[in-house]
Amino acid sequence: MKEMYRSYIEMLVSTALDPDMIQALEDTSDELYLPPMRKIDGIVNEHKKKVLKKFSLSSSVQEALHTFPQLITEPGSTVRMKPGGEPYNRKTLNKLKKNVAKPQEFKVDAEKSLYYSLYHSLHHYKYHTFLRCKQETNAIEEQNDDLGQEEVVQQCMRNQPWLEKTLRLLH
Repeated sequence: MKEMYRSYIEMLVSTALDPDMIQALEDTSDELYLPPMRKIDGIVNEHKKKVLKKFSLSSSVQEALHTFPQLITEPGSTVRMKPGGEPYNRKTLNKLKKNVAKPQEFKVDAEKSLYYSLYHSLHHYKYHTFLRCKQETNAIEEQNDDLGQEEVVQQCMRNQPWLEKTLRLLH
């Protein structure tokens, strides 16, 4: 599992450097990165299904949770939840170019709010992991202006503390 996750992270690091990476992998039916990506995406989706069995989700709230990668919660006996952030294409992880309706705040029972948050986190897991990879690649590029894409990927993958931290976020 660790090696598969390492390939998954390497693919997301490469995508952070080249926004067309995932589409190119799909177009060429890549056998190195696609299987780990599909396997991990499948595991995350199975967890989402398990969480959905714990509460019911209206289609409008589900659409809001799916569309917006951030979720702000205000605790109380009824928890106020407000989706936010920039919508993105789940397949390519690129920002959406079309306009999306502004997110609406909704209220949920306090005991159910954790399910909403967990479901939202699982749904956007790949994107948030991609953003961490983007942060790391940006930091490396800022320190070394003249590195090529492959060297940036290699530096990320050699950064054991960063990889371990990213791996821990999966559990």
